[in-house]
Amino acid sequence: MGRVSSLVEYCLLSILIVYSLKVGIVQGQTHQWITTYTPCSKPCGGGIQTLVKECFTVEFEPKPAFKQYCQGLVVIQPLTKACNTQSCELCERTLTTLSGIVTSPYYPEKFTLPRYCAVHIELPEANRRVVLAFSEFSLDGLELEQGLTAEDVCICGTICLLHDPNFDKIREELCGTKPPFVWVSQSNQLDVEFITERHDIFNRFHANYTAITTSASGCTQFIDTEVDGPNGFLTSLNFPNHYENNLHCEYIIQADPVHRLILFVESFQLEPGNPKTNCNTDHLKISDLYTWRNDVYCGTQHSFAWVSDSNGVWLVFHTNHEFVYEGFLIAYEVIDRDYYPLVFTTFPGEFQTPGYPWAYPAFTKFEYLIHAKPSEVVVITFNDFHLEAAHTTEEEEIALCEKLGFVENDTLDTCLEMIENGDLCGRSRSCYIPCTEETAQDFIEILDVYYSEISMYCGYLPTFSWVSKGNEVLLRFYSDENEDFKGFSASYRAIERRPPSEWELVFRAASGRERNAASKWLDESRGYNEGAKAAKSVTVGSLQTYKNRIVNEWENIGVRKVKIELYKSGNVLSAFIFEGIESSNLTDWFECENLIYAPYSNLYNCTDLVFKIDEEGFEIANELGSNGDNCTDADGLVWLDLQDVPDGSYTTCSYEDAAATTTRFFYSTLPEGTPTNTGTGMEYADVFTIWIQRDCDQHLIMNPSEPKFVESEDYGFANYPHFEYCDMYFTTDPLQHITFNFKDFIMQTDCELQRDYVVIEDVTSEYSDLFCGKQSDVEWTTTANNAILRFRTDASINYAGFQAEVVALSRNTEDCSSLLRSSFGNLTNLDYPDSPQYIRPQGCSTLVHAPPADRVVFSFNKFSFDFDIGPEFVIVDNFGNDLLVPLSGHLYPFSWTSASNELALWYYPQPYKSYLIYRSSYRRLVQPLPAGCLEFYDAEFSGFFDWPLLAMPTGSQNCFTIIRTHPVLNRRVTVTFSNLVLQLQECDAYLQVQDSTTSRNDKYCTTAQVSFTWTSDTNEAIIKFYHGPLPALHQVEAEYRSLQRVDPQWYQVFTEDSGHFWSPNYPNLYPNDIPVAEYLFHANAFQLVLIVFTDFGVEGPDVNGTCRNDYVRLYDLLDQRKDNYCNDQPPFGWCSSGNEVLVSLIVDKTAQKRGFYANYAFLPRPDPAACGGLFNSDSGEFSSPNYPRAYGNNQLCVYVFQVASDKRITLQFDQLVTQPDVKCEKDHLEVQDKITGRKNVYCGTVGVPLTWTSQGNVIVMTFISDLTDSAYSGFTGSYTISDREDTQTCIEEFMAQSGTIKSPRFPSDYYNNANCRYEITVDEGFAIQLTFVEFNLEPVNPTTTSCDFDYVEILDGNDVSQDKLCGSRGPFERRIISNKVTLIFSSDFISFYKGFVVNYEQVSLTTPPPSCDQVFTGTSGVFTSPNYPGNYPDNTECRIEINVADTLRVKITFTDFSLEGYPNCPYDYVKVTDIEEGIMEKYCGRIDGPIEWRSESHNVLVLFHSDDRTPSSGFTAIYETEPIPVGALSLSGCESGSLVETSAQFGQLISPNYPRPYSLNQNCRVRITLRPEKACLITFTEFALEAHPKCAYDYVELTSFPDGASERFCGTPFVPFTWRSTGNICEVHFNSDAFVPSQGYRGSFEAVEAVGRITVAPTTEAPTASECNQELSHKSGTFTTPNYPAKYPLNAKCSTRIRVPEGFLIQVSFRQFDVEDEPNCNWDYVEIVDNGAGGVKTKRFCGNFQQSFTHTSLSNDIEVKLVSDNYESKTGYFASYKAVSNIVNIG
Repeated sequence: MGRVSSLVEYCLLSILIVYSLKVGIVQGQTHQWITTYTPCSKPCGGGIQTLVKECFTVEFEPKPAFKQYCQGLVVIQPLTKACNTQSCELCERTLTTLSGIVTSPYYPEKFTLPRYCAVHIELPEANRRVVLAFSEFSLDGLELEQGLTAEDVCICGTICLLHDPNFDKIREELCGTKPPFVWVSQSNQLDVEFITERHDIFNRFHANYTAITTSASGCTQFIDTEVDGPNGFLTSLNFPNHYENNLHCEYIIQADPVHRLILFVESFQLEPGNPKTNCNTDHLKISDLYTWRNDVYCGTQHSFAWVSDSNGVWLVFHTNHEFVYEGFLIAYEVIDRDYYPLVFTTFPGEFQTPGYPWAYPAFTKFEYLIHAKPSEVVVITFNDFHLEAAHTTEEEEIALCEKLGFVENDTLDTCLEMIENGDLCGRSRSCYIPCTEETAQDFIEILDVYYSEISMYCGYLPTFSWVSKGNEVLLRFYSDENEDFKGFSASYRAIERRPPSEWELVFRAASGRERNAASKWLDESRGYNEGAKAAKSVTVGSLQTYKNRIVNEWENIGVRKVKIELYKSGNVLSAFIFEGIESSNLTDWFECENLIYAPYSNLYNCTDLVFKIDEEGFEIANELGSNGDNCTDADGLVWLDLQDVPDGSYTTCSYEDAAATTTRFFYSTLPEGTPTNTGTGMEYADVFTIWIQRDCDQHLIMNPSEPKFVESEDYGFANYPHFEYCDMYFTTDPLQHITFNFKDFIMQTDCELQRDYVVIEDVTSEYSDLFCGKQSDVEWTTTANNAILRFRTDASINYAGFQAEVVALSRNTEDCSSLLRSSFGNLTNLDYPDSPQYIRPQGCSTLVHAPPADRVVFSFNKFSFDFDIGPEFVIVDNFGNDLLVPLSGHLYPFSWTSASNELALWYYPQPYKSYLIYRSSYRRLVQPLPAGCLEFYDAEFSGFFDWPLLAMPTGSQNCFTIIRTHPVLNRRVTVTFSNLVLQLQECDAYLQVQDSTTSRNDKYCTTAQVSFTWTSDTNEAIIKFYHGPLPALHQVEAEYRSLQRVDPQWYQVFTEDSGHFWSPNYPNLYPNDIPVAEYLFHANAFQLVLIVFTDFGVEGPDVNGTCRNDYVRLYDLLDQRKDNYCNDQPPFGWCSSGNEVLVSLIVDKTAQKRGFYANYAFLPRPDPAACGGLFNSDSGEFSSPNYPRAYGNNQLCVYVFQVASDKRITLQFDQLVTQPDVKCEKDHLEVQDKITGRKNVYCGTVGVPLTWTSQGNVIVMTFISDLTDSAYSGFTGSYTISDREDTQTCIEEFMAQSGTIKSPRFPSDYYNNANCRYEITVDEGFAIQLTFVEFNLEPVNPTTTSCDFDYVEILDGNDVSQDKLCGSRGPFERRIISNKVTLIFSSDFISFYKGFVVNYEQVSLTTPPPSCDQVFTGTSGVFTSPNYPGNYPDNTECRIEINVADTLRVKITFTDFSLEGYPNCPYDYVKVTDIEEGIMEKYCGRIDGPIEWRSESHNVLVLFHSDDRTPSSGFTAIYETEPIPVGALSLSGCESGSLVETSAQFGQLISPNYPRPYSLNQNCRVRITLRPEKACLITFTEFALEAHPKCAYDYVELTSFPDGASERFCGTPFVPFTWRSTGNICEVHFNSDAFVPSQGYRGSFEAVEAVGRITVAPTTEAPTASECNQELSHKSGTFTTPNYPAKYPLNAKCSTRIRVPEGFLIQVSFRQFDVEDEPNCNWDYVEIVDNGAGGVKTKRFCGNFQQSFTHTSLSNDIEVKLVSDNYESKTGYFASYKAVSNIVNIG
């Protein structure tokens, strides 16, 4: 290139000097050679260096000596050596392309020979600039050990010189190591010169250059911060006046390579445009010159920041030919940078520390830049945060240990040791130590760029969040030498902030006649000329001064920025912008540190200035210029001077002479202010203005336990304004969370329209609630440390608004604590079902949050808490009357409903000092309307309430009254309702009562003139008053009280209309270790309760005849009548006056008896005001309504006669006349003995006197009249009582065309010594069909083989015996060719059995027998020959067709087979045919043992044929389906859904994706079905799964059927290994969770001969039963759903009935269970009905149970029912049962 700068020449000379230093020594005893080489003879192209020898003495400071003293020393270095051999073209280049690469010689080699190189870049077009971007720059320079300074290294070492040859001042000298950076020329040329002094140091660089076009419009600005200063301003042309059209302006800012730039966009208003189309109107484009990351802005924007990636920024401002606006004001400054950061501009996203989740490296410095839109703020959530903790002093460590509960000497020492070892804060987030610059070791620093606010975090923190105020965040992570910490994982997102506020004019003064402008500004008593439009003009216009009175409330109006502008002719002459800090007056903001912008270069760094406001004016000057009496100092400067003349005087400053008679607005026109001594450059403006930007946003830092109050604008004085748009940000430190307590809240209703509303967002969890209208007692708690409250209003109605107390409270960060927001769920103690095993220093807390209008209900079904020392378990209800509800002891199930929308519990686990187990659920109580229509009453003290007044004014209101007792009292609630009046119909208004814990509830929709009661099962009842859609006046009177409860295991509640109940262990002795067993009977409001004890035997009375040892107490909860019974009693009844009865068995610890068995029924309650009644005296009279006048139409009268248990009742009718009716279906009177069941129906004119005597002590008489003729007098009579007989008789008449007859007490065992007669009469000319659906009596006499003991005898109409039956048998029929039949049931005095159920119906004498053809399409079924087990008829042919899905085949099993036999079966036979395959088998004769037959297809025909003679009992058969076998495949189980079935005899098993790693969240099954004599042999040759001690994560589970035995495998066991099934069906189940995949497995299966299969002795357990409807009677056995392990059929209603001998209960264990899942089990389900316990049902079971579960019955007779719908089916269940001891657990 032919030119070398003076600096280069100097450095080359320095290199020569350095290389003249010693480079070699040859030493003797007294003298030494010191050798050097001359500089290279050529800079490139190949030169030489010559050896130079000099003789020196050997001493500490060698001295030159003559050469002869060194002659004997041999120098072995070469005399010459080559140097600078590189081509000269490598170092001397000129580049003219628009882009290219510039590198150090031999790049990327790290060393070079000493040399000088120069590259000249010259772009072909003059209007371009060179952007040189260095991606690598590392020039080490000379070593300092050579005696050079650090400055010398860059001056004379290795150096890169950048120079714009057209601008001498534009040059940069670079050395050392730099992060990636750029350098921009001002012209189209650039020189790059490179100098290095030696070859053994690290020297290299790499750069790309590109060309950018420079603006031809002239508005171009180049800023070099090293020359022009590290900060300054950029503005659009004419700012703050409007810019011009058709501009293309460019601004380049270049900083030192080790810095980056921050742009603070303070004001931005351009023509609106569409950002999605890159703002194709007026716009500003900002680009980083290294990464070329860029953003385009238009329209009006918030103040925002823009941080560069490198040291160079390019701004391009473009305007079109249309509208013009104010433009922009941008401040810039430089900040340090270590390297290029990770930049995030896409939202949302995630970032982590280097190496996460493993330990981050030592001595790390890392940066993350998050850049959002100007209209957004940034939310960062640290989901995992584990850095090294801050350094602590000994005092701080002791205080921390004491805070965590380590107070005793030994535990305190342990805590201090844990801190020293770094263990304590590594295990507990509660030990956080705040980090500062002095204490932090590893930390992250978060810079909110625009606001320059820094937050610092370190240590071990729970999940927390951080919210910026501006749009850009810079994070810096630093670590020291310790590498033992995990780091952090964080996510980020952007949220919108309020639109930017407009500038509001609040003060304006015009020069001319004004004399007191400053005084008017400071006047806080009023505003000025607010209604005069001209007074607001920015031209002189009006000489009036304008002031808005809102500025007098400066501290309350949310001022963000303040702007002073001076105008002339409508144009801005000068402007000053200040931060609008929180201030209590009109002057505080006018301070140096608040100055944002002024158009003077020396005001950017505002120091040593005087900002003054007083009654004499405004002034901005330096200290020397601010003295108005001394304007002679040459160093005095002034920038703004509003000079008032309140007293007519003026100062000595020459420029102020014009202000002698009027206010003047002086400003300086000079770049650095006007000297006061000369007044040069001082001008004055026409108009002086003050503007503000304000909003109602707030950013509140919450300090622990220092509450703040927030409220809507004007709260307490007036309604809130229209068009409010307020965002309130709340933040506290990471170990706190935030709670809002709304003391008052009223806004416009209808949240769906979102008119006026509040939204609160929990920033960390992103959960939010929107609420409006009127709310009461609202509490809102965040999970972590940040919250946002958004308040919005529209232009319509406004209200008082809201006020809330906001407080930061300590977070409970233990692993046993949580905040739950789901609508329902379950809660248990830590380590449940065990008591907590480890201490938690903060205790364990659970807070449940509901939407603001709702309430929370905790329902505990298990609670036991014993403690030696320490705090109690508490429920925290912040708005309740009881803020803390302490709980302890063994409590019965209970509930607690919150007074607000949040409810919490807290306990302190102390292993070895306390025992705690609890299980609870939670749910929401849907919103009271109006808010606050919620009342709480303590039922420990009785009281009254009525229909809430708040519910009356308007319709559709929910009000709640909650009545409860403290849980530790173990009491229940009873409410008596009277005078219930509901004005609306069809449940448009109602009263509903619900037990909070059991959810038992009743809804009352009609007016109830009678009083009634409602008793809870547990401690709390919720009463809901729904007012309905229309205004109406409802009413009710209610009284509440409480009753003591009993242990829930001895408590039952009955709500069905009838049923049975019995004492514990009945008929065996009841236990004497229970104090009370209770039975609550709850009928509706219009019913009473009838209880009939059919067997009664408890301990007798004491010597005084009082039942006080063991007794049964019957308690009528309405009239509070209590009757006690003991001793042995004959069957007797008891009636209540009200709708609820509480029956209690109360026992002591002495004698035991058999107890009782009773029936109950709910009957219509007599209405004394109308007709009927309850008669319980020894005698009395009764009559029909209005007697002796006509009784009237549509009457329903109930007469209940109840006397002492040892009495019976005789009714005598003196007259009985009703409407004539042969069938007594119109007006009639029914009389029934409720003990024996005997009843008679009377109608028409009945002969009197008529006497009717009961066997028992209760008669119920029901009189009914219809809507037709009722002109009859009815009846009248009287009753008396007499002693009862003890004979168990039952005589009943049946005259209906069909009905059902049951043995006494069925389904419980019948009485001994029973003598019952049942007479059935149907219409003349018809026969009677008897169908015995159940029959279980004492067997025949083994001696006589006759029914001599207990029996049923069938007599025809002539009393001729047709049959005498006993023993047990399945369903059977009998037809009596007569219209009358009598059944005689007799039992002897010893054994008793379940009895019988027989249905009868009237049938035609000519009715042909029903067709025996059947069609089956389900997957299983049962069919029999006609009349089975009786003989089939002659000349019969039945076609049974089975047609199932075409993927299945049919298996038929004949379990009993007896036909007429003969070779080739020509007479009676069964022929089974596979219709599609033509396969046929024919059977006849008597065949022992089951017969099995399988089809090959899905369509089968079974033909039964009998001839005209020799009938037999026939057959019974079941059919099942199974998959049609397919060939062996390589199976994983995930090929189709999650189950693959095969009957192949061999095949291969692999994990999904094998041999690649299996996927996460897999659930695959392969089911293999072999022939019955076979078993599965499975061999694994490769096996690698995620390991776990119990194989709880990823596993293979192998299961054998039908016994259900299974085994799990995981990890990497030794292979090969094998597994053999015990049955012919096996299943391979592979499961993977959501973490840690592995390689998987490969194996094979094959069919082998069964060895060691489980066999069951036929005397103890029957074969596995798999029918849809089946009965099992062995003492143990197994059963499955139909088709198991294939899927059960759709639309199935299957029942497995199990009966074991008397004295035993049944224990059913479900080993495998998979039924279609649904939260309430409404689709497919299994339930167990306890037939022997009155039909008590279990809850419904559905879903997939991974573990077996067990149910124990209350009796010896149950049904296991399966119900499926018509959609999806599953594999069903495999279950076993066995008879167990009959210790009954009632509950």
